[in-house]
Amino acid sequence: MAGLTRRGFLKAGAAGAFAASGLGMGACSYGGRKTINGKPVLNMWTWDRNGRGPFHANAWKLYKKAKNPDFEVELLYLPFQQMHDKILIAAEAGSGGPDITDIEISSFGRFIRGDPIFADLTAELTRQQLLDKLYRPSATDPWSYKGKVYGLGNELNTCMMCYRFDLYEKAGVTTPINTWDQFAEEGRRYHKNTGKYLIDVEYLDWAEWWMLTLQQGGGFFNAKGDPTIDSPEGLRTLNYRLNSLKEGWSFRRSSTSGSPQQFTAVGAGQVATLIGPSWYFSGNTKNYIPNTSGKWRLQPFPRWTDGGSQTATHGGTGVCVLKAGPYVDEARDFVIWAHSNVDAIMFDYKNRQTFPTYRPAYDQAALKEPVAFFDNQKVGQLINQVSPGINRWYNSPFWPNATDTTVREAITPALGKNVAPQKALNKAQRDTVSTINFSS
Repeated sequence: MAGLTRRGFLKAGAAGAFAASGLGMGACSYGGRKTINGKPVLNMWTWDRNGRGPFHANAWKLYKKAKNPDFEVELLYLPFQQMHDKILIAAEAGSGGPDITDIEISSFGRFIRGDPIFADLTAELTRQQLLDKLYRPSATDPWSYKGKVYGLGNELNTCMMCYRFDLYEKAGVTTPINTWDQFAEEGRRYHKNTGKYLIDVEYLDWAEWWMLTLQQGGGFFNAKGDPTIDSPEGLRTLNYRLNSLKEGWSFRRSSTSGSPQQFTAVGAGQVATLIGPSWYFSGNTKNYIPNTSGKWRLQPFPRWTDGGSQTATHGGTGVCVLKAGPYVDEARDFVIWAHSNVDAIMFDYKNRQTFPTYRPAYDQAALKEPVAFFDNQKVGQLINQVSPGINRWYNSPFWPNATDTTVREAITPALGKNVAPQKALNKAQRDTVSTINFSS
């Protein structure tokens, strides 16, 4: 079947169905294109049946009603690792892959070594004047490389400080906490007076180091793709966290971050503060310790310097279009539409409290309402207020190598094995550079 033109797929056509059915690799191959009522079926892959699946299904339903396209879309659910592996295998083989797929943020680097396998969305986003309407550090940066946008995310993972205001007030902790120096002062006093902790320290993973470093404008890579692990910002973060351990007003988190075990300590009041993105404080906290509802409040991150950012971003899943397929224009149009249509976006917010990356959505009344779990704070308005301060950041084909190396050679040794932070970061930097040079 010949590929559809942009003009052709925008014409009126018969309605079809979005089927959450299991398609084999053969059924997904470009050579054996499936049709429904004579229309070609574009295949879309995801692993998240209960979260992102409903978002995709509803977006397609709305897209069909709005555009009545000459194609259909079917959704296939695969296990997380299997899905990403099959996409890479299919891309190398030139067949057998999806037209559209979810790509989790930490996996993106696998697909841009050499010639990226995804279609460039930049020109169409520019033509539709959408780039300035997106919170780009969450909407485009995770799926961008060398100035080109290869995917879109609808999850605005703005990082905030989430704290038990009942414990803060009981101990006389002054809020808002405006600087990290002030946070340290409050942390010392809180521990002295209560025997408990304002915060604990992640030392077996990189998320918190990343958030606090990005807040300062640092990160794993710069715009040129060079590793920046041993930057002054990264060192400042590591020293700050190490000092909190040495001074005794924090402790090492022995459990996996985001796990039920971590939230057991939080729910018991052993730890009074969390730092992280919206899915962390608006998702995990509600799911694991619902009995604490109404006892939490949010505030921006304390600043490192006067006028500095008060937030960061972490995590997310985006949607990409494989460029090897015959219906790239059609797939690209659907993906961009789904991430810039307020009704599609607000469905996901109402379904799983996913704050939008599309700025105009914040005019919706639902995002201005008080949230009972957070003591009736207007969380959407707070996130919209803080999000412009998220610093831009840069992905890389070597992102998985850099993150793993930073944990192994820098964060864990510095915070758990008495290795000097500067020495640890330098080692992680050298090892990452060596990996890149060897691969090149």
